[in-house]
Amino acid sequence: MKLTTKICIAALATSVAFPVLAQRMPVGGSSSNKKAPDGALPQESAATQTETTAATSSSGRKLVVSKAAQKALLELQTAVNANDTATIPAKLAAAQAVASSADEKFFVASNQTTVALKANDLAAIRAGVDALQASGAAETPDLVARYTDLGKRYNEAKQVDEAVVVLNKAMALNPNNVSTLVNLASIRDAQGQKAEAVALMQKSFAASKVSGQKVEEGNFKFAAGLAYKQRLPVANELARQWVAAYPSPDSWRDSLRIYRDLNKPAQNQLIDLLRLGRAANALSGETDYFALGSALVSAGKLAEAKSLLIEAKTAPKVDSTKRAFTDLTARVTAAPTRAAVDASAKAALAGSNGKAMIDAGDALYGHGAYAEAVPLYRAALTNGGDAGLANLHLGMALARSGDKAGATAALNAVTGANADVARYWLLWLGTAA
Repeated sequence: MKLTTKICIAALATSVAFPVLAQRMPVGGSSSNKKAPDGALPQESAATQTETTAATSSSGRKLVVSKAAQKALLELQTAVNANDTATIPAKLAAAQAVASSADEKFFVASNQTTVALKANDLAAIRAGVDALQASGAAETPDLVARYTDLGKRYNEAKQVDEAVVVLNKAMALNPNNVSTLVNLASIRDAQGQKAEAVALMQKSFAASKVSGQKVEEGNFKFAAGLAYKQRLPVANELARQWVAAYPSPDSWRDSLRIYRDLNKPAQNQLIDLLRLGRAANALSGETDYFALGSALVSAGKLAEAKSLLIEAKTAPKVDSTKRAFTDLTARVTAAPTRAAVDASAKAALAGSNGKAMIDAGDALYGHGAYAEAVPLYRAALTNGGDAGLANLHLGMALARSGDKAGATAALNAVTGANADVARYWLLWLGTAA
């Protein structure tokens, strides 16, 4: 019996179906004004009314309404607040007839939009928001929020074309609004425009960074999963961003699996990536343990394979009695003892063969003797050893022994075929508690 080493990211694929979208705008205006429409007029008696009366927009900017328009506007507001659907159409028409300034038109459009929101009449909401924009007094952030909210409502109502139109209006006003970008990405995904959806999510992450807004974990998972399914190289970077923001065994496991599947690393790089997975407690299930165990055995790293197989016996979702594991267990019986490894290390240090020094260091690493492996890797760097491999394993050993600064310096010096692996180890250093 043989375990398959094919990578299956089923958990990731099922958990990233949709991005995290913003909540609907509350009835009555923007999210900062939940009780009354924007520009609500103060309830004054006729005796105290002056030539103009100040009201406010959603951000608190004062609106100025002339005395000539005030009566019609106040009657409209009263009808809207009372939800008097019988009189609202006439009151709205009367208010529209007398509104002449930008502020007055804004006030009328705001009440018009509130009525439409209460009825969830999408066409009427759009007419109201268009009127707000046409008034010339609406503030850009409020318009962006309203068009984005309307796009979400259209999408929920399966009116996708209309959703795209209003979301593009929001994009024209602010091409870097996170909520707009995420909502449009969700639609592009549903339309099958996967690459554009990924690009929109990337843009939303950049906008979040600029604004200091933390990206929802679900949005990282959505973008990384979508890019992975399309076999897009950017999936690697998105998965790294995810694990950097939300380090956990799950995010580490999926990030490393995405890289392994898309990049098909050589055996040595595969071992070092799975070593990282082990350090991050991200090995999960028989596939991961068998992948690392079989790779270690094939590379002759029997002591490390032996310790891994012992660990697998108590690992969740691993049946170590299966033939695939028992076959590996039989092969690691020839693993060298710690005394033999120490003797080989001493001999390597006394010589001048850089490759032998790396091999001896790896044997110590496999026994968990990380600090003891460090001098071998350092010596290899001055004795003709593969500098990229020596620096990588030096950084790994220093990281596992707790020397964060030394590990960072060594890993940053890695170039060539091992550079990507070093980046993942640096990421772990930066996120490890």
